Amino acid sequence: MVAPQIDRLLADIETLATFTEPDTPGWTRRFPSAAYLAGRAWVRQQFAAAGLQASVDAGGNLHGLRPGHRPLPAIFVGSHTDSVLGGGKYDGPLGVLGALEAVRSLAEAGIVLRHPLVVMDYLAEEANDFGVSCVGSRALSAGIQPAWFERQHLGLTLAEALVQHGGSPAAAQQRLLQPGDLHAALELHIEQGPVLESQGVAVAAVTGIVGIRRGMFELSGRADHAGTTPMSLRRDALAAAAEIIVGLEALARNTPGLVGTVGRLLVQPNQSNVVAETVTFVLEIRSLDMQQIAQGWDAVQALLEQACRARGVGHKLLAQTDTAPAIPPPWLAGAVLAACQAVDPRALRLSSGAGHDTGQLSVVAPAAMIFVPSAGGRSHTPAEYTTPEGLLAGVCALAEAILRVDQS
Repeated sequence: MVAPQIDRLLADIETLATFTEPDTPGWTRRFPSAAYLAGRAWVRQQFAAAGLQASVDAGGNLHGLRPGHRPLPAIFVGSHTDSVLGGGKYDGPLGVLGALEAVRSLAEAGIVLRHPLVVMDYLAEEANDFGVSCVGSRALSAGIQPAWFERQHLGLTLAEALVQHGGSPAAAQQRLLQPGDLHAALELHIEQGPVLESQGVAVAAVTGIVGIRRGMFELSGRADHAGTTPMSLRRDALAAAAEIIVGLEALARNTPGLVGTVGRLLVQPNQSNVVAETVTFVLEIRSLDMQQIAQGWDAVQALLEQACRARGVGHKLLAQTDTAPAIPPPWLAGAVLAACQAVDPRALRLSSGAGHDTGQLSVVAPAAMIFVPSAGGRSHTPAEYTTPEGLLAGVCALAEAILRVDQS
């Protein structure tokens, strides 16, 4: 087994964490901030220092190529370096910097693979104010819808933001990868849940990644005085949104395997003594079963129609994105599980309730993930933490998985 250097990996994680947006909590590095651009420029330097051929594709994805000794499809290993507001140090960066450390350790052991190996920093995995998550991996697997490029945030269109990050909106409208272009895609990630830690297990092979349907809705009512407008005459957009949110919660609680969330609301005019005129919110549902997602979405649409009709509130869907569930094929699932068991014989098989770039890539290539423990199950918070021992176990499992997949 190869010997990754944990001190080198920890130093990389801490250095990347210095690239944060000013006056924000935790380690915030959102697309398309200056901190995110600077962090990716530093990552590119690390790729070059490790002897990798660094480049950026039309989708803004940063590649670090280590050639193989045969003309075979490449193996992608990586994740993302952007974060949510108030994010932690490990969600995403571990997958990029851990992959880099695995490649370094392979090189130091004198191992040359049959397949080209590419360390990936996928562009803008986290949900953002353009309403499009997994921007780079979507460009690879499906292409970006032209209308999405017109969306704006802080006076910047998605097309302009992509150009800032080295991409090409024109080229990214068509998927950049075709089936057969990749041998496999692998991703190392923190679990973002409590199972591994609670059972004292070092690593898990991921059996599937949930599908996600996410929509941005706008409800339009009328702003009126909160004290003088009778309840029966109000067109309260926020009351309609509240009914939808509670109905979504009830639907998900009563549907095993389905989860539903509204985590963001924008209310106008957002004053305590004025009936809400406009509410914009992002609603999502997740499941490992795409049929269950479709049925849940239909139920949500019915909830929305009823809540708005009862109050004379208009509604429209501003944006919708879909990610299908991703299940690795048996040969890849077996290789990754065996790699995890080589590190910890008690290795678990877990599903992922979070979306990942690897889920996008599963459309065009076999794709699989490895989890390491999250302390307290925490993620998307500055409290996010994985012990050095956990990080090292994950990189060892990833390196072993690369070797097994290369020989598959």
